[in-house]
Amino acid sequence: MDVKIIGAGAVGMTVAYRLKDNSDIAFIVDKERKNRYSRGLVYNGSVLDVELVEPPEAKRQADLIIVAVKNFQLDCAMSEMEPFVGENTTILPLLNGIDAERELSRKFGKEKVLYGFITDLSANHCGESTNCFSDGGTIVFGEYDNSITDRVRRISTLFEKCNQRYVVPDDILHEKWWKFMLNTCFNTLSATLVADYASISGNDYFIRCVRVVAKEVQAVALAEGVVLTIDDIESMISRVQKLKDHGQTSMLQDLLAHRNTENSYFAGAISRLGKKHAIATPICDFIQILLEAKRYVYNAQ
Repeated sequence: MDVKIIGAGAVGMTVAYRLKDNSDIAFIVDKERKNRYSRGLVYNGSVLDVELVEPPEAKRQADLIIVAVKNFQLDCAMSEMEPFVGENTTILPLLNGIDAERELSRKFGKEKVLYGFITDLSANHCGESTNCFSDGGTIVFGEYDNSITDRVRRISTLFEKCNQRYVVPDDILHEKWWKFMLNTCFNTLSATLVADYASISGNDYFIRCVRVVAKEVQAVALAEGVVLTIDDIESMISRVQKLKDHGQTSMLQDLLAHRNTENSYFAGAISRLGKKHAIATPICDFIQILLEAKRYVYNAQ
C-alpha cells in the first residue's frame, strides 16, 4: 500500500515507525522541511529511514494519506497533500478536536475521508526528535456511518501486519467526542498547571478540575447530538492516570517550546459551541483566556 504521512511530529513519526517495514511510505514535506529533515528524523534515539517527498515531486496518487498535523496547520497541509490525492485515495486524519474531518471533506469530498484519532500515546517531541514512552499508541478509526467497508478492512489488515494497535469502534463519532473531552480536560489543564503525566497520576485536585471541565463538554456534546456518560468521564480519567511516566501532553510541549497551541480548538471550541446552543461554559471560557495569557508570558521570556 502506498502510504503518505503529512506531519512529522510525535504522532506522525510514531505511525511511520510502525508502518515503514510493511508499506511504501513517505512523509509529505515542503522544501524547508525537506532540507531540515534530511539531516535525520530521530525516533527513540535511532534515525527513522523514511522517504521525504515534496508536492511537486508527486509521481502517483497515494492509496492512504495519514494526516498528523496540528489543527492550525491543517489548511497548509491540505494544499501540500493535494497533488497526492486521487480518485481512490483514502484520507485518515489523526488530529485532535472535532473539526478536521469536516474541513478535509469540504476540500476533498466526504467520500474520501475517514474519521480517526490516536490515543494512549505518550511521547515527547523536540525539533526533529521524538521519544515515545508508550507502545506506539492506538489508532481509532472508521467510516462516519460506522459501516465496515473494504477500505476499513484494508487499513485494518495493514495495521495488523505492522503491529500497530487499532480499534474500529461501533460509534466513531462518540469516540471522537470522548477523545475531544480528554484533550479539552487534560491537554488544557496540564498546560495551564505545567503538569506532566507523573504529576497528574494520583493528583486528586487535578482530577477534580478535570471533572468540572468534563461537565461542560458533556453538556455541549449533548446539544450536538452526542451522549457522553459519567462512565465515559471516568474511563477518560482512568486512561490518563495509567500514564505514570514523565511524558507531556502535546499542548504542554507546545507551550514550553514557545509554539502555537490548539487551545482555540479545545476549550475555545467548547466556548464557541456553548454560545451556539446558549449553554453556559464559564470554566472553559476562563481556561481558554488564562492559557492564552500564560502563553503570552512564556513567549515574552
